[in-house]
Amino acid sequence: MRTARGFTLLELVVALAVFAVLATLAYGSLAQLLAARDRLAGRAEALGRLQLAYSLLERDCQALVARPARDELGDPEPPLRRAPDGSLEITQGAWSNPLDQPRAQLQRVRWQVRNGVLYRDAWPVLDRVPGSRPNSQRVLDEVQHFAVGIETGRTERAVSVRLDGRPFGPIEWLFVVAGEA
Repeated sequence: MRTARGFTLLELVVALAVFAVLATLAYGSLAQLLAARDRLAGRAEALGRLQLAYSLLERDCQALVARPARDELGDPEPPLRRAPDGSLEITQGAWSNPLDQPRAQLQRVRWQVRNGVLYRDAWPVLDRVPGSRPNSQRVLDEVQHFAVGIETGRTERAVSVRLDGRPFGPIEWLFVVAGEA
């Protein structure tokens, strides 16, 4: 009588079926893990942009300087104002000059939403002349609503900002402004 060596065909088919089921489960779990990683990376990037917007706006508000500016027509503008188009304009003194270039330390900035994008516009001169163009920095995308208010208390002033956009929904910030603007 011969002794059997190896596996029978039935044993091989059962082992292959068990392997196929395990591979299918592993692939499904891996696909879900990769999709969750991609969603999380997108949310982390959006949160980074939101934190950048917050820190830039906070810096601008805290560096407010009580120095009026002039618009393109020479008309005076207060150091802190909510423009008729809903944008926020600030004269701030936190414009760093690491190369010690011959320019002012003060800067006029405007926060404005155009076509669903929040921009921070900064002019290279404080008192503008006709043809002055700001340097625009794209800060946040998919902004659906942007509202600014200037709150005045007995001893302090604050800027309130309400924005609504994807993926975070409505957000409200309150920044105490420096100086007596």
